[in-house]
Amino acid sequence: MPERNDFLKDATNVYRTKHFIVKQVIQIKYDTREDNIVCSHDTFYARTKDRDEVYEALFCNRKNINGKRLPTTMYARTYIL
Repeated sequence: MPERNDFLKDATNVYRTKHFIVKQVIQIKYDTREDNIVCSHDTFYARTKDRDEVYEALFCNRKNINGKRLPTTMYARTYIL
């Protein structure tokens, strides 16, 4: 069973959409032969009452409590329901 605040572990950014709390873990991949990239490994956690309570307690001082996505050139997604 996932913890209530798994969305915080190793997160670079956390934001909220209508149905999900999203954790972004952003990495820069360097390549001497190809272009460098900024990659986001996104985990979408379904919003639940417990997760929303933790999220709101942590980010209650944000001007925009839902936050926003940090743009990257690539991403991979995982969903936790």
